[in-house]
Amino acid sequence: MNLAIIKGKTEFLYANSRSLMILAKFLIDDIGFGKIDSIINWINNDTYKSVVLNASYLVKNNDKINIYFFYDEYGKEENKKRERFAISKNNLIEIIKTWKYNHIEGPPSDVIIKNEGEITKIEIVPWFK
Repeated sequence: MNLAIIKGKTEFLYANSRSLMILAKFLIDDIGFGKIDSIINWINNDTYKSVVLNASYLVKNNDKINIYFFYDEYGKEENKKRERFAISKNNLIEIIKTWKYNHIEGPPSDVIIKNEGEITKIEIVPWFK
Protein backbone atom coordinates (compact mmCIF):
# COMPACT_ATOMS: atom_id res chain seq x y z
CA MET A 1 0.00 0.00 0.00
CA ASN A 2 1.28 3.47 -0.88
CA LEU A 3 0.81 6.26 1.60
CA ALA A 4 1.72 9.87 2.32
CA ILE A 5 1.48 11.93 5.50
CA ILE A 6 0.78 15.64 5.91
CA LYS A 7 1.49 17.08 9.35
CA GLY A 8 -0.86 19.84 10.36
CA LYS A 9 -2.20 22.12 7.65
CA THR A 10 0.91 22.72 5.53
CA GLU A 11 3.85 20.44 6.34
CA PHE A 12 4.54 17.59 3.93
CA LEU A 13 6.07 14.86 6.08
CA TYR A 14 6.43 11.60 4.15
CA ALA A 15 5.47 9.65 1.03
CA ASN A 16 6.58 6.20 -0.06
CA SER A 17 5.66 6.93 -3.68
CA ARG A 18 6.35 9.92 -5.89
CA SER A 19 2.79 9.96 -7.23
CA LEU A 20 1.29 10.36 -3.74
CA MET A 21 3.85 13.09 -3.02
CA ILE A 22 2.42 14.91 -6.06
CA LEU A 23 -1.12 14.62 -4.66
CA ALA A 24 0.00 15.75 -1.18
CA LYS A 25 1.79 18.79 -2.58
CA PHE A 26 -1.24 19.59 -4.77
CA LEU A 27 -3.47 19.57 -1.66
CA ILE A 28 -1.07 21.74 0.35
CA ASP A 29 0.09 24.20 -2.32
CA ASP A 30 -2.89 24.47 -4.67
CA ILE A 31 -6.01 23.60 -2.69
CA GLY A 32 -4.59 24.84 0.62
CA PHE A 33 -6.91 27.12 2.53
CA GLY A 34 -8.61 28.52 -0.58
CA LYS A 35 -11.99 28.09 -2.07
CA ILE A 36 -12.57 24.74 -3.73
CA ASP A 37 -15.56 25.75 -5.84
CA SER A 38 -13.51 26.91 -8.83
CA ILE A 39 -11.47 23.69 -9.07
CA ILE A 40 -14.58 21.52 -8.71
CA ASN A 41 -16.32 23.60 -11.38
CA TRP A 42 -13.31 23.06 -13.68
CA ILE A 43 -13.43 19.29 -13.07
CA ASN A 44 -17.13 19.18 -13.97
CA ASN A 45 -16.88 21.52 -16.99
CA ASP A 46 -15.87 19.79 -20.23
CA THR A 47 -15.00 23.08 -21.95
CA TYR A 48 -11.50 23.36 -20.48
CA LYS A 49 -9.11 20.40 -20.70
CA SER A 50 -6.31 21.77 -18.53
CA VAL A 51 -5.66 24.33 -15.81
CA VAL A 52 -2.44 25.85 -14.44
CA LEU A 53 -2.35 26.39 -10.68
CA ASN A 54 0.33 27.73 -8.32
CA ALA A 55 2.44 24.58 -8.01
CA SER A 56 0.90 22.14 -10.47
CA TYR A 57 -1.18 21.77 -13.54
CA LEU A 58 -4.08 19.45 -14.19
CA VAL A 59 -5.07 17.79 -17.44
CA LYS A 60 -8.30 15.92 -18.11
CA ASN A 61 -7.87 12.53 -19.72
CA ASN A 62 -11.36 11.04 -20.29
CA ASP A 63 -12.74 10.28 -16.80
CA LYS A 64 -9.35 10.81 -15.11
CA ILE A 65 -7.41 13.88 -14.01
CA ASN A 66 -3.63 13.90 -14.37
CA ILE A 67 -1.84 16.08 -11.81
CA TYR A 68 1.66 17.26 -12.73
CA PHE A 69 3.85 19.05 -10.16
CA PHE A 70 6.05 22.01 -11.24
CA TYR A 71 8.64 21.66 -8.51
CA ASP A 72 10.65 18.81 -9.96
CA GLU A 73 13.68 18.73 -12.22
CA TYR A 74 11.62 19.95 -15.22
CA GLY A 75 10.18 23.13 -13.70
CA LYS A 76 7.37 24.45 -15.90
CA GLU A 77 8.68 22.81 -19.08
CA GLU A 78 6.66 20.17 -20.92
CA ASN A 79 8.37 16.81 -20.63
CA LYS A 80 6.94 13.36 -21.35
CA LYS A 81 9.13 11.85 -18.62
CA ARG A 82 7.50 14.01 -15.94
CA GLU A 83 5.75 11.93 -13.32
CA ARG A 84 2.06 12.45 -12.68
CA PHE A 85 -0.67 11.39 -10.35
CA ALA A 86 -3.76 10.05 -12.15
CA ILE A 87 -7.11 9.94 -10.36
CA SER A 88 -10.76 9.68 -11.34
CA LYS A 89 -12.75 12.93 -11.37
CA ASN A 90 -15.14 11.75 -8.65
CA ASN A 91 -12.32 10.47 -6.43
CA LEU A 92 -10.51 13.81 -6.71
CA ILE A 93 -13.67 15.78 -5.84
CA GLU A 94 -14.21 13.57 -2.78
CA ILE A 95 -10.61 14.10 -1.63
CA ILE A 96 -10.77 17.88 -2.15
CA LYS A 97 -14.01 18.15 -0.16
CA THR A 98 -12.65 15.97 2.67
CA TRP A 99 -9.47 18.07 2.75
CA LYS A 100 -11.38 21.33 2.91
CA TYR A 101 -14.31 20.54 5.20
CA ASN A 102 -12.79 17.94 7.56
CA HIS A 103 -9.16 19.07 7.70
CA ILE A 104 -8.80 22.79 6.94
CA GLU A 105 -12.07 23.82 8.56
CA GLY A 106 -11.92 21.12 11.25
CA PRO A 107 -9.89 20.78 14.45
CA PRO A 108 -6.07 20.47 14.27
CA SER A 109 -5.21 17.22 12.52
CA ASP A 110 -2.81 15.30 10.32
CA VAL A 111 -3.71 13.69 7.00
CA ILE A 112 -2.87 10.19 5.83
CA ILE A 113 -3.26 9.58 2.10
CA LYS A 114 -3.64 5.95 1.06
CA ASN A 115 -3.64 4.54 -2.44
CA GLU A 116 -5.32 1.15 -2.62
CA GLY A 117 -5.48 0.07 -6.25
CA GLU A 118 -7.64 2.46 -8.26
CA ILE A 119 -9.04 4.27 -5.21
CA THR A 120 -7.22 6.95 -3.24
CA LYS A 121 -8.50 7.92 0.21
CA ILE A 122 -7.52 10.46 2.80
CA GLU A 123 -7.90 9.89 6.50
CA ILE A 124 -8.09 12.83 8.88
CA VAL A 125 -6.34 12.11 12.20
CA PRO A 126 -7.27 14.69 14.90
CA TRP A 127 -4.52 15.79 17.27
CA PHE A 128 -6.89 15.65 20.23
CA LYS A 129 -9.74 13.24 20.93
